[in-house]
Amino acid sequence: MVGVLTDITERKRSEQALQESEERFRATFEQAAVGIAHVGLDGRWLKVNQKLCDIVGYSAEELLQITFQDITYPEDLELDLANIRQLLNNEIQTYSMEKRYLHKQGFLVWIDLTVSLVRDVSSDREAGFSKLGEPKYFISVVEDISDRKRLEAERTQALAMLQRRNDELDAFVHVVSHDLKAPLRAISNLSEWLELDLEGQLPPENQTQLQLLRTRTQRMAKMIDSLLDYSRVGRAEIATETVEVAALLAEVIDTLDPPSSFTIQIESQMPTLKTKRLLLSQVFANLIGNAIKHRDRPEGTLEISVREKGEFYEFALRDDGPGIAPEDRDKIFTIFQTLKQSQDNESSGVGLCIVKKIVETENGIIRLDSQLGGGTTFFFTWPKHTA
Repeated sequence: MVGVLTDITERKRSEQALQESEERFRATFEQAAVGIAHVGLDGRWLKVNQKLCDIVGYSAEELLQITFQDITYPEDLELDLANIRQLLNNEIQTYSMEKRYLHKQGFLVWIDLTVSLVRDVSSDREAGFSKLGEPKYFISVVEDISDRKRLEAERTQALAMLQRRNDELDAFVHVVSHDLKAPLRAISNLSEWLELDLEGQLPPENQTQLQLLRTRTQRMAKMIDSLLDYSRVGRAEIATETVEVAALLAEVIDTLDPPSSFTIQIESQMPTLKTKRLLLSQVFANLIGNAIKHRDRPEGTLEISVREKGEFYEFALRDDGPGIAPEDRDKIFTIFQTLKQSQDNESSGVGLCIVKKIVETENGIIRLDSQLGGGTTFFFTWPKHTA
């Protein structure tokens, strides 16, 4: 008797490794959170996991009897087939696209599809390399994105509706502004003509009343202009530019032309920003203008400083004016609210409301610290870089 003993340990190890690999693949295939399928070159489903069945509403047995073309929405089929032709011609290695499947119950399912092609691999031992052989089947990964698409559609619809309402609001505000300001101008002109025609005949009391009438019409016109400004905040496209805050403050102060008895002190280390110059200028102009306008004595001081706060700068404007009572602090950022009610007050009650809206539109925060008789400090944050 002649016996031959062959050591097949390595072969057994390879077989065991292959078996373990196949088991891991089956587990991954079946338990994946996305649909996975092997699809024949003719479009017929060869192997599908349960997630894919859940997405399209068919059982595995039903899918294996049809092709992917049968359940693809007709408008998406041509692009899908064009991508497949590129895969077969080796022009691309894989492709991804969003498309729609027809669910078994008749509704559309949006999916994100990724497809790659499996080929036979043949070896050329003499040349020492492997080369791609004939195409075998496709591997498709299918993710259900119906919820995302629905949210996108709802968002697009909401944005379109918002744009229509904004356009209607713009038209309404401009019409109302014109219709209100025209009679106000007429009233103001009439009061002036009356005063001129009756010059020397009107008692001082009547002259004061005519002046009061003009003051109130001018205040109403200013309120209408402020309302227009408020409605535009955050809806107009404003370009960003490099802004030296120190130079910007100098321009704002020069425009406001404060009295010589009012001193404005600016910290020396003001930053340079890439931001919307017009908006930042409006914020400073309103806050500085308020400090000048609402002082309770001829002289006054305003200190402007800045500090870094993460991705923002926090500016502080500290005055030595009359201060604000605790119960009034919430009012000052409310539209048409003024704390000082007098015939000489020219405030429309919109300035600080506009400031708050601008700062918050730029993702900043505005707050104040104040004591009656102890001055007021306004703090607001502004991004270092505006997208």
